[in-house]
Amino acid sequence: MSTEQYLHGNLAKVLVRTQAVLALVILLLLAGLDFFFPTSYSLQAGLHGISSISAVVAATYLTHRAYALIRGVHINFKSLRYWTLGATALNFLGAVSGNWIYMRYRGENGPKDWILANAPAFHNYLMEFKEFISLFPFPLMAAVSFILYYYGDAIQVRRDLTQFVGITILVSWLFLLLGFVAGLVLAKLHFV
Repeated sequence: MSTEQYLHGNLAKVLVRTQAVLALVILLLLAGLDFFFPTSYSLQAGLHGISSISAVVAATYLTHRAYALIRGVHINFKSLRYWTLGATALNFLGAVSGNWIYMRYRGENGPKDWILANAPAFHNYLMEFKEFISLFPFPLMAAVSFILYYYGDAIQVRRDLTQFVGITILVSWLFLLLGFVAGLVLAKLHFV
């Protein structure tokens, strides 16, 4: 490998990591504002916002690693195991905090009542879709974490498993992103 290729590869890594950190900081600051919103559910909204955004950022980073897995490029599996375990935990926190804030959504005079009165089709389609699609990333990432930890370093020679892990990460990210966007639409339609 020439010095120019080495420097180019390192510059690309630095740029990707810098973009990810900046995106995470900006998005977490945005979600952190929910803690200061004048409502009795500000804690739940803030925790859900931070865990959901963190899960999306971690999953987006993992999609870059998943692409390499699918192509058969050698990656650092020890690092991948840590990232998938972290993403699994963040997906779990996002689902738990989402169910915690869901009490407000379904409560008396809550956003569900307002949405059913003003946009019933929205609730019947998008909200029902969001409720279920948002729960898929956790079991998918738990399965990926299990496979990576169960097979350990031996997974490097199992092309079928590395491709399965890569595809599962991408599918999990897709479900996470769909649920995240649907949640943002819901939040903008009527603040929870």
